[in-house]
Amino acid sequence: MVTAGERPGTGFYFCVKCGHRVYLEIGTDRLPPCTKCLCTQYKNMVA
Repeated sequence: MVTAGERPGTGFYFCVKCGHRVYLEIGTDRLPPCTKCLCTQYKNMVA
């Protein structure tokens, strides 16, 4: 599990509260809070 604000690397991340998907294309990008529910916890689905 990863938290918003971290730099977890390239891949797909799914909000643990609502399931909204976020994709980080650049490995140095920070994971934002969920844009649907503002949750800060994600399941890690690295590509």
